[in-house]
Amino acid sequence: MIPTQGGQLGIVTRVSRVVVAEFVPSEDSAPVLRQWCEVFSEGQRRLSGTAPTAAALADMIEAEDDSIDVWRWIARDADTDEVLGIAQARRKSAEADLAEFRMYVTPHAQRRGVGRALSELVEVDITGFGVRRIRVTALVGSAAEHFLHKFDGHRVLLRLANQMQHLSPPTAESDRPGYRIVSWRNRTPDELVHSFAEALNRLLDAPGAELQMPERNWGADEVRSWEQKMTGGSQVLLVCCAVDGVGEVAAATVVTVDEHDCTHASQHDTVVLPQHRGHGLAQWVKEQQAAVLAAEFPLLQKIHTTVNTENHPMLTVNRSLGYRTVAERILVEIRRVESASHKPR
Repeated sequence: MIPTQGGQLGIVTRVSRVVVAEFVPSEDSAPVLRQWCEVFSEGQRRLSGTAPTAAALADMIEAEDDSIDVWRWIARDADTDEVLGIAQARRKSAEADLAEFRMYVTPHAQRRGVGRALSELVEVDITGFGVRRIRVTALVGSAAEHFLHKFDGHRVLLRLANQMQHLSPPTAESDRPGYRIVSWRNRTPDELVHSFAEALNRLLDAPGAELQMPERNWGADEVRSWEQKMTGGSQVLLVCCAVDGVGEVAAATVVTVDEHDCTHASQHDTVVLPQHRGHGLAQWVKEQQAAVLAAEFPLLQKIHTTVNTENHPMLTVNRSLGYRTVAERILVEIRRVESASHKPR
């Protein structure tokens, strides 16, 4: 699954003055956690265009539920103790043998064996955790993509477009007969929580969505748990909905903004319920969300989002709103096999 170079690994391995070990945030110092988060945040930003700040990420890690299956590793310079690389694996709750994997090495530490040393230790550890499959993303055209393609049995699941829009609020009021706009911050109004839950359930209608999120049948309790997760650290959750004549959510779009860095927003999801499709609601709620963002965050300049390249309706909507694709990445699954064939060629 992850390349190994042979030999038994203990808790720590050294390669070219690099020390690699499992990282348990609660057992290390706050400065080290901050460094780990800085490397993760910068790596995620390079990969997808946006990421929580290091401070927000540290807050979210410190507030994690102990029941969550997530493992982390850290690579440091043996002489200076500087953090050179990090890795994280998070088990997908619906599939016990599957983990989402991230590994980032600082630019100046690349080609020093840091990634190889991290992957060796991760290989040993996650096998012991019962993980047999990992899913990892890489920028198209990058060294990481080339590396992933070397694995026997690798499978490209999705091709994703990183898109960005310069914030441009609508210049005139618009409406859709039979619908009204309702927006909120952090907590869904009680009278809308059940229909908003149904809207979030329908996210699985999008092409390839089942590869990125487990099957769900959410109600109010699950929405409240989701809100707590989305507002971890300094994240602000903003939702804009089209509500129909009987007072139920017909369409919605979800955005987060980090209060530590209000210059950009991350748009996570946009959905229109089946019976309301064909009325331009996706574009409408996105337009209205832009107006809300401009009013609440005057420093905000850009909105980032990710779209499956096979989701042609959403790509069309985004194009009409001024989004442009700034990069593409692939989602790859690597399955562990019990022979050497899983190693890269």
